[in-house]
Amino acid sequence: MKTILLAFCTLVFLAPNSLLAQKNLVLNGGFEDDFFGWNNNGGAQQTPWNFKSGKNSCAIVTTNTDNWVGIDQTVRIPKKVQDIEFSAWMKTTNVIKGKNDWDGAIFTIVFLDVDDKEIKSQDVNIARLTGSTDWTLYNKTIKMPEKAYSFKILLAMGNASGTMLVDDVAAVKVD
Repeated sequence: MKTILLAFCTLVFLAPNSLLAQKNLVLNGGFEDDFFGWNNNGGAQQTPWNFKSGKNSCAIVTTNTDNWVGIDQTVRIPKKVQDIEFSAWMKTTNVIKGKNDWDGAIFTIVFLDVDDKEIKSQDVNIARLTGSTDWTLYNKTIKMPEKAYSFKILLAMGNASGTMLVDDVAAVKVD
């Protein structure tokens, strides 16, 4: 009887904590399962040598500023969700941007309509980095545009050279 009572009390104690935890909408945000869920547009590789948590991170390495190299993931916006907090841990080494102000190591959210077309003027840049930075959490809560059906997370060396590391990418519904 004591065992049943102890099990019941433990369940009652732990249940509210799991109910309050929000689900990450991003698949494989820690890159523990290679690039499952991600589109690798070239230059990205899984690395076990430098990571924020787990056993791996994503490394995007480029040697010139003439290319846009990175990964992306498209996620359908759940019904009735109005705000989502996007976050990622990022680290850079010797990132040199190209000629434009928007070049660099980037973390950007692009919104798509029901036809998978980009909703113009709705992109949100969460981070654009140059130089060398230690692991830093970049996050932003974004209100979902009225006609948005899905969003695309872009992590890239946009016309930049150097190394960008990314780990623990998340998109969590905000109540």
